[in-house]
Amino acid sequence: QQQQQQQQQQQQQRNRNLSCNMFSFSLRKDKNSDDSGANQYDAEGRLLKDDTELIDPDRISEDLKLFTSRWQCQPLSASKDWSWTSKYLWPDIDRTIILKRLDLFETDTPLSQQATLDIEESRRIRASPGWYPVRSIFCMDDRFGDLTLEVFIESTGPPKRHRFRPTGKKNGKDFSIWTMKQSFFAYIGSERIPGAAEIFVDYCDMPDRYLLSSDFDVPLGRRRMFRFGAYPATQYYILEKRVHHEALEAEGGYGFTYTIERGPIIFARHGWRVIGSFFGFDYQLRSSSQYTVYTRRDPFPRMIIALDRIEKVEEWDASVQFYAFDIPIPGSVRYAVHHCSRSIHSSLAVIPRHRLTTEDPRTPWELRMNVYVLPADLQDCSFATF
Repeated sequence: QQQQQQQQQQQQQRNRNLSCNMFSFSLRKDKNSDDSGANQYDAEGRLLKDDTELIDPDRISEDLKLFTSRWQCQPLSASKDWSWTSKYLWPDIDRTIILKRLDLFETDTPLSQQATLDIEESRRIRASPGWYPVRSIFCMDDRFGDLTLEVFIESTGPPKRHRFRPTGKKNGKDFSIWTMKQSFFAYIGSERIPGAAEIFVDYCDMPDRYLLSSDFDVPLGRRRMFRFGAYPATQYYILEKRVHHEALEAEGGYGFTYTIERGPIIFARHGWRVIGSFFGFDYQLRSSSQYTVYTRRDPFPRMIIALDRIEKVEEWDASVQFYAFDIPIPGSVRYAVHHCSRSIHSSLAVIPRHRLTTEDPRTPWELRMNVYVLPADLQDCSFATF
């Protein structure tokens, strides 16, 4: 019995020692796990963090004053050239055509739209809380024979909303009282009109609302009422960033890089500056060309603008494509494509990249080609921040 009691006491002591050891091991493990994410350093003494703790710099917003501090002036092309360039786009019209821009805005409470040709009115709606830009379309500045029709923009409220009604058209289910605002001229259809596309007018009730859309499929809860043809376009933003990188040793250790982002809303990314904005057409007009923006992120974000397929295209991302002109069409602004081919510090090759700017070329940038697009002023831009 004494031996059994001694064995039981020894076994209890071993169990207590084992539990204490396991508890101390768990404490050390928890302590090491907490310290591993915060106190791990590499061979050069740099702090290492877990991938989940790293913040993408492109997700950090920039102060809007700094983001727009590098905005460049956008002088229009010479008006003396507009008469002959207009002939290239519309050879059957004997006068100079200056396209009108129709800005379309939308709100979600309830889903409604407003559209205007007036620049000041467009800026007022853009600055209104709850309203955001959706798209822009370009239409004719006057009637052109039997190919065009007049579309009326009418307003009512509350809630504030617009109706888009072609001449001679009427909706028998609409009992709201509308007030005439303005009108524009559009094509009866987009068939055989280079660069034009179908724009549909959909109707929603409770309350009576009209929505412009380019989708051929009618969304649920809408009724397709009218349609017309116009030139759809997308707003693009030109961004600039100063980078310091060892790959830029031939340029003194730092340089400027550029990229083009699709709008109509642009996020103010940290470290970047917006220097310009323009409208590129979605479809090919007569005498226009397709420009492709190729981008990549190594060794730093950069872009190349090309008319044709580039070499080693598999290494680049064709992020943006738009149609523009190489002649000064009416109402356009000239942007220059510069390529970086040499250094001001040495004759070594530099990282190939392009920029789009209204400035004159200077070392290490050289002129590559000119692009004529329809401009967007700083007040016509929409910025988003966190």
